[in-house]
Amino acid sequence: MDTYQEKPGIGADRISRATETTSFATESFAEATEPSGEHMPEATDPEDGIPVIAAPVATPAGWTDGPTGTDGPRYWDRLILSESARVSRYKRPATVVLVEIAGLADLGRLWGPRVVEHTLATAARILAKQIRTSDHIARIETLRFGVLLTETTEIAAINFVERARAACDRDLHVATEVVGVAFGWASPPNGGDLSDAMALATRRLEAELAER
Repeated sequence: MDTYQEKPGIGADRISRATETTSFATESFAEATEPSGEHMPEATDPEDGIPVIAAPVATPAGWTDGPTGTDGPRYWDRLILSESARVSRYKRPATVVLVEIAGLADLGRLWGPRVVEHTLATAARILAKQIRTSDHIARIETLRFGVLLTETTEIAAINFVERARAACDRDLHVATEVVGVAFGWASPPNGGDLSDAMALATRRLEAELAER
């Protein structure tokens, strides 16, 4: 079974710096303001009347993701293509793990996008500590990360999932009654490739989210 360890070097440093950049004081929960000190405009959710901070959390779109220090969705898409070819050619195992920080949308409506960005950066740092230097992590959607575990079977990936879940439960201190972490993971099925593993991991992730 694979042993996962903290990812050293440039990637880990980059994620650490992103976490520091988005750190905030507890008082910021009480009053959302622009960097200039002006109040952020608020709206009201028509369904439940909860105040909504107007400025949204940015959706990742590039090769890298500045707020979390991870790679971005363009890198992830290219990675899946290239690794699919390697897995197919050399018959080597690999597992896709999708991680979603559930409840952050509700947290953002209450406290604003900077709280969400800080939590995402913290989650990225936690996940990066659980992978090896040969593995990859990217923020692929607003609240979702993709992790590619190379040379790892679906069963062996349980080791990473259990450690990452425990670390997130322990270290994500922001509104722990609201925020949770959901996982979905899969290896390519027989005759399939990593895109098939992505689809299967997505279904498993959505099933776990539905149970929350």
